[in-house]
Amino acid sequence: MINLLLGGSPCQGFSFAGKQLNFLDPRSKLFFDYVKALEILKPKYFLFENVKMKKECEDVITQHLGVKPIEINSALVSAQDRKRLYWTNIPNVTQPEDKKLVLKHIVEPEINKKDFDITERMKQKKPGTLAYEKAWKNVRSLNEKSKTLLTGQNISNSGATNIKYSDSKYYKLTPIEAERLQTLPDNYTAIGVIDGKEIPISNTQRYRMLGEGWTVDVIAHILSFIPETHLHTVVSLFDGISCGQVALERAGKIYNQYYASEINKYAIAVTQKNYPHTMQLGDVTKIDWNAFLDRKSC
Repeated sequence: MINLLLGGSPCQGFSFAGKQLNFLDPRSKLFFDYVKALEILKPKYFLFENVKMKKECEDVITQHLGVKPIEINSALVSAQDRKRLYWTNIPNVTQPEDKKLVLKHIVEPEINKKDFDITERMKQKKPGTLAYEKAWKNVRSLNEKSKTLLTGQNISNSGATNIKYSDSKYYKLTPIEAERLQTLPDNYTAIGVIDGKEIPISNTQRYRMLGEGWTVDVIAHILSFIPETHLHTVVSLFDGISCGQVALERAGKIYNQYYASEINKYAIAVTQKNYPHTMQLGDVTKIDWNAFLDRKSC
């Protein structure tokens, strides 16, 4: 029996920050691979996550999953403003308690941020120019929340949050700060394992994977409402860096087997570093779920 099916298919086609191609976007069509797995695996519990989207798209997902979404803002459990929709049959899920976190609670000390100092770059931008407006609209003080970490975000991305430490000092987010915004352990994404060998993960890849990941404490909160402590088998689609496993542990859930479907080699490498017993299934579009069930029943 599959106890839990997790998934958050790529959101770029739905996101208000993107082109909003919706189900015409090939990445958004991957939602139906989640539906296919749900129908065949028949897990006791399921959880599906995605961005805020047009109501007609939300209704399509609701129709296929048979439950209405719960909107939760990561701002309740982290220093990041990140509104997401969660469809689940886990019973009685409520809103998390507000921890009232802001950037000052998660930033690294300035001594660790020399490579992320953008003070001169900010001062060089001329008022009235587009570059000036783009840069300054992303500035957040230490007493504010970060903007949402975006898919593909990196330290040179003009859409990234810039942190104002004082009137004379401005910094980009560090990878560790991005991890903290997603309530992951420090340096969770720093090292990966490929072919049994540890490799360093570049900052660009770290930001990208974190932007595509889940806010762990939100997921842990939802999973904490599962009545059972022991879950024998968990399947995670679009697993990324296995935020689901971190959340399961944080929710106090014990599981014997964790199957993950992911195609990003760096995300897989990070997962295998942190959770070496993860069983990787590869590309979700190529998985025969009936054969998967037959293998498990043998």
